[in-house]
Amino acid sequence: MTIRTYLIPRISKPFSATVTLPGSKSNALRQLAIAAVTKGQSTLFGVPACDDSAAMLDCLRALGVKVKQHKDRIEVVGPMNYDKPVILNARMSGASTRLLIGLAALRSGSTTIDGHSSLRERTNAPLFDVLRQHGCRVDSADGKLPVTLSGPLDSNTSISVDGSLSSQYITALMIAVAGQNITKPRHINIIGELVSRPYIDITINELAKRGITARWLNESELVIEPGELTPGSITVEGDATAATYFSALATLHSSQVTLTNLGNTTHQGDYAFCELMAKLGAQVTQNETHTVIKGPQKLQPLPPTDMTSMPDAALTLIAMAPLLPATTHIEGLSSLHHKECDRLECSAKELRSMGVAVDTTQDSTKIQPVRELKAHTLSTYHDHRMAMAFSLLGSVSGSLLVDDKAVVDKTYPDYWLDYGRVS
Repeated sequence: MTIRTYLIPRISKPFSATVTLPGSKSNALRQLAIAAVTKGQSTLFGVPACDDSAAMLDCLRALGVKVKQHKDRIEVVGPMNYDKPVILNARMSGASTRLLIGLAALRSGSTTIDGHSSLRERTNAPLFDVLRQHGCRVDSADGKLPVTLSGPLDSNTSISVDGSLSSQYITALMIAVAGQNITKPRHINIIGELVSRPYIDITINELAKRGITARWLNESELVIEPGELTPGSITVEGDATAATYFSALATLHSSQVTLTNLGNTTHQGDYAFCELMAKLGAQVTQNETHTVIKGPQKLQPLPPTDMTSMPDAALTLIAMAPLLPATTHIEGLSSLHHKECDRLECSAKELRSMGVAVDTTQDSTKIQPVRELKAHTLSTYHDHRMAMAFSLLGSVSGSLLVDDKAVVDKTYPDYWLDYGRVS
């Protein structure tokens, strides 16, 4: 495989562009996992054509799920095989890994899951601990991949899980419980300070589309009601995290972007990034299916901002910060240490190399504005979002190279094409 560097084109004048976003990876991966434990055919429209989706689809095939891909849709016929030993390669997809762990917990046959070296660095220990406590065998070194699991998960009414590192552990358990066809309500108690609650709300919404009711009882307890997952057709909306890059570009360059497949009915937490752009002075117009962001002639300073509820969008704001008119203080970043790379410290290192003053703590960063960015080759650390977020800085400097142009293929293979339409 050839690694190609890429010079991010400078945006030299205001633009007006229309962008159709790739389908939401979060929504699509959830629906694919749900389809694996649903009897009958699920037809999914809008699944993004990216590495994460491809990895998930290959794993479903290995699990015995019938998958047929068309140009405009994917047909998935479940349920998966529950007995045959299988080996799954999640590649670089952390979200797929956690969902597959949940599916594996339902199987009596052994499931071995592995992936890219960067994925092996990410812990799954809180999820493994829960599964061991509820009847599953889990063989893993230090709570990381590779792992071999076998179930089935017991049917006790209450599960407790640490939610302070990743909401994906909770999503995996919710879908696993829904796949058990439970006959009485099952409670999930969240221990510790929950990060990324909006991602749990996405899971609640996606399960509702399949006939399963999951709801919050209080700030730290969920209940999944009895029911059977139903097949049918689902359309995946645009990805709200991908939207942050174009929202930010429009805001920074006094420009306008219309997002054609993402509106204010979404349950994706990163959609709240639009509110941050409004605080910077942008005009945001929304309806059920479209969002328009029109950047200001003069940026406003951003007050201290907590990104706990939208951690994937935090990197976009971090990359914007040196271009804002005053010091930017961002909090609620502890979960960034556990992403594809340490997005808090890795981004700080790259910003410093570009001449930006940055101070970090375990949970926050303080970034000073800069008059001129130094030419730099960005280390992406195999992290797609590092490349896309830092393209904002390249759009101003015209002197930022990305160390691997293809890193964006993980979730957004057409990113540079869409970026090129506004540059």
